[in-house]
Amino acid sequence: MTTTLSLARLGALAATSALMLGLVACSGGASTQSGHSATAGQSGDAMASGASAGADSAITVLSHDSFEFPQELLDRFQKDTGIKVTIQAVGDGGTLANQLVLTKDAPQGDAVYGVDNTVSYRLAGKGVIKDAGITSPDKALDFAGEPGLVPINQGDVCVNFDKKWFTDKKLTPPATLEDLTKAEYKDLLVAMNPATSTPGMAFMLATINHFGEDGWTGYWKSLKDNGLKVSEGWSDAFNVDYSAGEGKGPRPMMVSYGSSPAYSVTEDGKDTTTASLPATCYRQVEYAGVLEGSENADAAKKFIEFLLTPEVQATISEITYTFPANPGAKAPQTLTTFGPLSDQPVIIPADKVASNAEQWLKTWQSTVIG
Repeated sequence: MTTTLSLARLGALAATSALMLGLVACSGGASTQSGHSATAGQSGDAMASGASAGADSAITVLSHDSFEFPQELLDRFQKDTGIKVTIQAVGDGGTLANQLVLTKDAPQGDAVYGVDNTVSYRLAGKGVIKDAGITSPDKALDFAGEPGLVPINQGDVCVNFDKKWFTDKKLTPPATLEDLTKAEYKDLLVAMNPATSTPGMAFMLATINHFGEDGWTGYWKSLKDNGLKVSEGWSDAFNVDYSAGEGKGPRPMMVSYGSSPAYSVTEDGKDTTTASLPATCYRQVEYAGVLEGSENADAAKKFIEFLLTPEVQATISEITYTFPANPGAKAPQTLTTFGPLSDQPVIIPADKVASNAEQWLKTWQSTVIG
């Protein structure tokens, strides 16, 4: 893979998001209805086994800006089923979730792909997602708060570090969350504001899970005292602060994705210049679902089931650099070699996130920003 493509992909995947419903109207203004769209071809040899062709066989799938689904797969789906699919980008993942709630009485599509478990709590109990009876590929990944959401892919958010920087300084990289507060790592870490960044939200949840309700704010105070820098989004940290990032900044550690080291593989393909810290990882899961109120729910269901087939799952893994939810699908070898899933990730149950997220964000804001 080329460096340019890799960096662009990472930046796209890390689009920032406003995390409170009350911030929808002022979530940066960058997320609109006018994102990219990919539309299946106008013609196709509809198969009798699929939905009937015609006006009823067209659906719109709402997604985030980073989902670039191959046109050839949309064409094949239309050929096999007679269902024409338009993928409409709404914004980043947080904006997508907010939009679904705000338009639940007049849904702007038939299905959704791309709400992850750091923002999906906003949909729980809101009547946004229809329980269409789609079989989950891995029930361990299901979102308990909304039965109609089906897991599509998964990945980790972890602290990453610049291997060369630590080697040059003859400094052993940290291994745990606690290590990040030690004096030898002062002024070395950049993390993202959880109110404006989904990776930032995931990292905050990781610390809450690890240190508990009584300990996590004290931990963040220690991070702040140890020179933590907070950026508004992943791109800011990568392009300005991270020594292994685009701008070759001064800080050798940043909150990023567990898959990020797979983007910094050396020219010979035998090593990577960055690594993640497995003990700091939070597991992110992305979901899809049929929208309540869809006028073509059966067709939307067929498309989501198409997303769960091993071949399409493998393609989504290549596109998003995350791991398939379907155990029968394969991820790219570079990803499995240099950006594997942590064997010790943390994840907070969705209902607990739903009950506490806004208060946690307010507490984080007062603790870290003041």
